Amino acid sequence: MTIDPRDAIWNEAQDLLYRASYAGELKTALLARWVWLDSITKVAVAISSGGAALAGLVFWKNSDYTFLWPMFTSASALLAIISRQLSVAEKLQAHATSAVSLSALTIEIGSLVVRMKINPNFSIVEFEKKLLGFRSKYGTEVSKFPYDLLLTQKLRVTTQATVNQALGRQPKEEI
Repeated sequence: MTIDPRDAIWNEAQDLLYRASYAGELKTALLARWVWLDSITKVAVAISSGGAALAGLVFWKNSDYTFLWPMFTSASALLAIISRQLSVAEKLQAHATSAVSLSALTIEIGSLVVRMKINPNFSIVEFEKKLLGFRSKYGTEVSKFPYDLLLTQKLRVTTQATVNQALGRQPKEEI
């Protein structure tokens, strides 16, 4: 049984749209989590650093509380080290860049789908070339997905439900 090439392009474009939407939403959700972690870490470091200096001044004369000063400074140093070791700034940059690229790709694929709806007799050669180009861009972006400490199964499921609702789809197996 042969399948019409236009149907094949249509089906592949719809699948790629779904996958790119999911990947973009996932990157956006991860970006939000890393921004939250970065903000909390910066506030905690600022509080503990300021607290350490204040504790040093206030408790210097009272020997009952001198243990607080090293505790505040240690907490501050520990938070700064953890933030540095997790490469938070680099993760923020990588997720932001990837989220923007995947969002643009989703729009481009969506435009291709709209063009196919408007002209059901679209050029097979032209649309196949565009679809393969989009698949290549998608592959490049997805290959940039390193292991991420904040990527959980719950986040995947929530993101997939969001994409399913946005695209009006039935739940799919995890991508």
